[in-house]
Amino acid sequence: MKGLNKKVLKGLSFTLLSIMLVSLMACSQGTAENSSSEDGNEGTVELVAATINPSDSHLAQTLTAFAEEIEEQSDGAITVRVHTGGTVGNASSLYQSVISGDIDFIYSDTGWFAEHNPVFNILSTNYLFEGQEHFESIVNNDGKLAYFEDALVENPGLKTIMYAGGLERDIISTFPIESVEDLKGKAMRSGGSSAELDWWQNLGANPTSIDFNEVYSAMQTGVAQGSQNSLDAMIEQRFGEVGKYVARTQHNLTLGFVVMNNDRYESLSQEHKDAIQRAADIIQPEYISKAFDLADESMETLENDFGVTFTNPDREEFIERSRIQTMELAEEYGVVDIVEEIFFK
Repeated sequence: MKGLNKKVLKGLSFTLLSIMLVSLMACSQGTAENSSSEDGNEGTVELVAATINPSDSHLAQTLTAFAEEIEEQSDGAITVRVHTGGTVGNASSLYQSVISGDIDFIYSDTGWFAEHNPVFNILSTNYLFEGQEHFESIVNNDGKLAYFEDALVENPGLKTIMYAGGLERDIISTFPIESVEDLKGKAMRSGGSSAELDWWQNLGANPTSIDFNEVYSAMQTGVAQGSQNSLDAMIEQRFGEVGKYVARTQHNLTLGFVVMNNDRYESLSQEHKDAIQRAADIIQPEYISKAFDLADESMETLENDFGVTFTNPDREEFIERSRIQTMELAEEYGVVDIVEEIFFK
């Protein structure tokens, strides 16, 4: 290795990256022609699925189980290669890749969809769901989120295949939170979405946009005094080492979409579409239920392994301020009746 200069190493890196991308694109290009043969028998279809979530995370395990179930339901006629942990791109590139058709499936948070449909900012607001029963009554009810599903098909051309999530999001911080007043003036980490920034401001905090990979160091150095995350993310990223308090606000129950390039979906035979739908019908409710079951286990881990103290602030003020944001956005986008019908009926 000592004999290789920087130009050679750079050239090798570029070559390896090119090979990986070409291989990924080739895997995703099982076209409609190989979905059926001339005698009417179904052929083998190869699909590619990806997520930035690490392989041992609940959301990545959901996508992996979904892929395995597709193969089971299709009797091996469909194979799905799953890439986890952002190994084939970050969240932005995965989103662009499923739109272009270079990747067939991705798991995505709703925030990315707002790039093409700002109305999806509403799904990034908080306290849309009262709890598990309410969450499941919406996502497991065919047609309940049809407005958003139709919007995705229209632009940017994505088919909603399955919902995933149900993970509880709370606030981890370097100081105890007993009420919304405790957030006044505090430097809280925010992602880049306007919905999250506005939420923190509505709570009286001073939000700072910080990349997710920098949250640990930001809290360690005092650049940020807290962050809102799912309990499992607090464990995976070891935030409990730098933030010793978790306020169980339960302000968000993760609503994620497993989407597929719509042109690719429509190119499949009806038999293959049916196999994918049967797999979704099995995996979606099972893994959403598991997500809710994880809350107690995650709390125990944070308490015992990280020494985190949980507080239970009065949520009424959090709910009231959050609801104002949701309805202001609904009015801005002209969907007040739709939002009230789906979430607040």
